[in-house]
Amino acid sequence: MKLISKNSIKIAVASVLLQSCKVTKDYQRPELNLPQSYENKAAADDASISETPSYKQFFTDAALVKLMDDVMANNPDLGTATEQILASEAMLKSIKLNYLPDINLQVNAGVQRLSKNSMMGSVAGDNVFEEYNFAVPVSWDIDFWGKLKKQREEALSNYLSLAENRRALRVQLIAQTAQAYYNLLSLDEQLRITQEVEKSMQQTLDMLKIQYSVGDVTSLAIKQSQAQLAETRALIPEIKASIKAQENVLQTLAGRYPEPVERTHTFGRMAFGSDINAGIPADVLQNRPDVKQQELVLQAASARVGIAKTDFYPSLKISGQGGLNAVKASHWFSIPASLFGNAAAGLTQPIFNRRTIKSAYEQAVHQREAAVHQFRKSVLNAVEEVSTSLSNINRIKEQLVEVNNRKTAMDKAIKDAQILYKYGEANYLEVLTVQQSYFQTELAYTMAIQKEINTYIALYKSLGGN
Repeated sequence: MKLISKNSIKIAVASVLLQSCKVTKDYQRPELNLPQSYENKAAADDASISETPSYKQFFTDAALVKLMDDVMANNPDLGTATEQILASEAMLKSIKLNYLPDINLQVNAGVQRLSKNSMMGSVAGDNVFEEYNFAVPVSWDIDFWGKLKKQREEALSNYLSLAENRRALRVQLIAQTAQAYYNLLSLDEQLRITQEVEKSMQQTLDMLKIQYSVGDVTSLAIKQSQAQLAETRALIPEIKASIKAQENVLQTLAGRYPEPVERTHTFGRMAFGSDINAGIPADVLQNRPDVKQQELVLQAASARVGIAKTDFYPSLKISGQGGLNAVKASHWFSIPASLFGNAAAGLTQPIFNRRTIKSAYEQAVHQREAAVHQFRKSVLNAVEEVSTSLSNINRIKEQLVEVNNRKTAMDKAIKDAQILYKYGEANYLEVLTVQQSYFQTELAYTMAIQKEINTYIALYKSLGGN
């Protein structure tokens, strides 16, 4: 009989453990069916990348790197994200210990006076009662079904999700700072070109005035040259206003009030210190903080499904307390007479709760499925951004070849026009036309360089930055 009893206990414990394993399941990443390579980049055996270079390695401009350091240290949004992580970390430290019992200390002292005319007071010999209690209550939830474990998994996923959210914000700020900085350098270059062309147009106007005084040109030539010069000069205050606005944007990103931004005074194509490898589409899962964040949100949602499922099963709670109890203060700490203790174990099985548990479970399942869709969407967006950036880089390189050819031709044309006009081989209309075309060509070249730089910054960001 004893053998049967022991075997029954073993079978019961084993069945409980096996059922516990079935109640909650470990997280499994959804099938993504990622392509083997980007459409505009051939796959390679060594194409996989561990991470993109840090901004201190990727960007060569010392002034920009210093500005990014200030943004990382002082940006208000980044500071807010950091505090949210610390708050979540404090909660995580508590939930990590949820498998331990709750132990408290209670110290109570009370006096009760019964009415002599009450039922109790009329039969009691003394109408004044005292009670002094010094106890240590203990409460312990036994985790048969893995509920407490899933709570820890959910808390950890939420904490890591906030950390990835901060990293995503950091990458976004790096890209914003770089784009704003190079836009500022581009505006500086546009201002220099405009002022240079203005000077050339003023020289042409002075020459036309001399020719007009001797009757070689009409007043129409003077008016056309003046109009062209005024149009060019009108761009200068507009560019200066844009420069100031861009400086203010950069200072705001760095958490500072508006003031001039220290920068290099060169603008060219050599803006980056190292190449970045796009790798394969699967790399976005390891490097993109927004993708990681969405997967952590999915993991937290999966853990909540497990938590909701355990509510269908009985819960076991062990409680007890022990300490000193007395009805007189003078006897309170009289040992062993005042010692007391009790213990209890309770098993609770939900029977009928107006479908609350089932509805909560169904809600958790649908929230998990929604998180699956959001995770897949984040992967799709990440792969699309990398593919688009790679395509844009290829197209801008083709465009730069033609823009550079145009610039080379116009550099020669402006010199030839001035010489030909000086010796009477070209009229003033041809000179004015060449000057305007030269101006537009120089601005187009600057804008093409800026576009190329911004495209590389976009690729850096789409690969997860660092």
